Amino acid sequence: MKWRHLAWLVAALCFWSCRSLPPPAPPLAVTSGADLVSRLQAGKPQVKTFAARGRLTLLSPQRNYAGTSLIKGRLPVTVRADVLDVLGRSLLKFYTNGREVKVLSPKEGKLYLGEATPGNLAAFIPPAITLSQTLRLMVGNVPLSPGPPDRWAYEANQGRYLLEWRYPDGGIKERLWLEARELQPVKDEWHGPGGKIRFTAEFSDFGQLVPGLPGKIILKTPQPQVELRLVYNEFTLNPALKDSDLVVTRPPAVSEVRLK
Repeated sequence: MKWRHLAWLVAALCFWSCRSLPPPAPPLAVTSGADLVSRLQAGKPQVKTFAARGRLTLLSPQRNYAGTSLIKGRLPVTVRADVLDVLGRSLLKFYTNGREVKVLSPKEGKLYLGEATPGNLAAFIPPAITLSQTLRLMVGNVPLSPGPPDRWAYEANQGRYLLEWRYPDGGIKERLWLEARELQPVKDEWHGPGGKIRFTAEFSDFGQLVPGLPGKIILKTPQPQVELRLVYNEFTLNPALKDSDLVVTRPPAVSEVRLK
């Protein structure tokens, strides 16, 4: 009898505790993938320029570095990034406008210059991601594909919406996951024409600095294995940036090296 009373008590406690928990919030009532994209775009500010400060980490086979970063960007293809060590000394200065690249390495005493090829951009931009895609991802501007998705679904076990864009042959081009309640991007995958993933982008900490924009971005490419992490602690939306605010100049006693 004691065991029966104990079992009844446990069942009663479970019943009342379960009743006290609020039910999970249902997803927004959407009618189509185009509706999802429209709602997503409506909740984001339009970014033309930005200035940010935070923690930047780049992990790659060629070079690794991490430090405080000052980033200024003008969409679609102009960006400058200054990476500092713990003492505030410059580790790297990077600039590109989509045509040329300048990389200043104060420790080496060299300013590297060349065309904006994927190899030359790799000092800051993972090679499998285009420059324009990188700037859009840095401000959470997804999807990268135009138009409505070719397929969409609600993944109840994750509480997320999945949107897919496809190539003309039916292969997956882009997959985007949205958190269902606030419609914030969680993850974006970009596939090449052959079906292999070219890169993934993960987003979090939305609205902590600017409403509708992420505070943390992680970009990963499998071939080559490169990871770029950005954690913002300051973000200015659409500042008036001049060309002189972006370009990297050659200091005295620094030699120039031409990149191939």
